Amino acid sequence: MAQEQDKKLVEQAKRDPQAFAALYDKYFDQIYRYVYRRVSDKDMVHDLVSQTFYDALSHMDSYEHRGFPFSAWLYKIAHNNVLKFYRKSSKLQISPIEEGMTFEDETVDVERDMRNSEAKEAIEQVLLQLEPEDREIIRLKFFEEVSNVEIAEIMGLSANHIGVKVFRALKKVKQLLST
Repeated sequence: MAQEQDKKLVEQAKRDPQAFAALYDKYFDQIYRYVYRRVSDKDMVHDLVSQTFYDALSHMDSYEHRGFPFSAWLYKIAHNNVLKFYRKSSKLQISPIEEGMTFEDETVDVERDMRNSEAKEAIEQVLLQLEPEDREIIRLKFFEEVSNVEIAEIMGLSANHIGVKVFRALKKVKQLLST
């Protein structure tokens, strides 16, 4: 199981910082995508991702497996770094759904591509109308494919509360899409 493998890697990294490279390699792409979808400046994305892994390595001794996967702890560090960045910059920029997040297969179909482009735009507009916390939960759940338990750890809420918030946020999305 992935959590068991992570536990072993974490224990190795606590004893030998060089062993942290395996965790870095395993989670770099996920953390990069997470930060990229929240920050529009690519240079800043690189800085925030680097800071996230630096913070994780620096605080490795304080990590304890409390029923949450290591990835949830890493996402929480990234989440906090993004929040710090926005607090310092005092301007909120929401990255649009980028080209990498396609909703179609590779088949060339101009009509479908136009519909999907319109759908992406509609979804992005709806997400912008949600409260920041709801928007974050929807992005984590459906774009990052993070479990409710992991989202709960990232956001400091209970998994049941996240389930309720996902349900309510989806209800809002449905209402906004139907108007």
